Amino acid sequence: MTLSEVYFYIIIIVYQVFSLAIITFTEDLKNDKYYNRYLRITFLIGFLGIIMELLNWNYFCQFNCTLLTFSPFLTLIISKGIIVFYKKLFKREPFQIQRRKLSDGIWIKNKGDLKHIEYYSWYTATIISFPIFTITGVFLLIEKNLC
Repeated sequence: MTLSEVYFYIIIIVYQVFSLAIITFTEDLKNDKYYNRYLRITFLIGFLGIIMELLNWNYFCQFNCTLLTFSPFLTLIISKGIIVFYKKLFKREPFQIQRRKLSDGIWIKNKGDLKHIEYYSWYTATIISFPIFTITGVFLLIEKNLC
């Protein structure tokens, strides 16, 4: 394994950890100011993946590098979509919980109450699993069909 490959995989791992951080701190996405800031940052991060593809610095199948570098951006959009979906469908503000306690964001404090713990549990399970399964599914589709 060359040093270039090591750097490549480190960058990909950092991007995936950033995606997990977005999933963990989704309370910040409820504020449009922070959502727009994260959107710009994650899009620029994803754009670095396109540059990596153009420079042929890719040790994955074609387009998988771009998908993985855009995964924080996709995670952000999917998470915001889940927040809006739960608000519109259930007419109640969803709050994420961790270890049966309300989870805070980085900038936003969670102001919910634990009256609706089942609703919050379903919301938390959805917001954690759906982006991961979606991006993994697209990765596998690209792997099977384009490689």
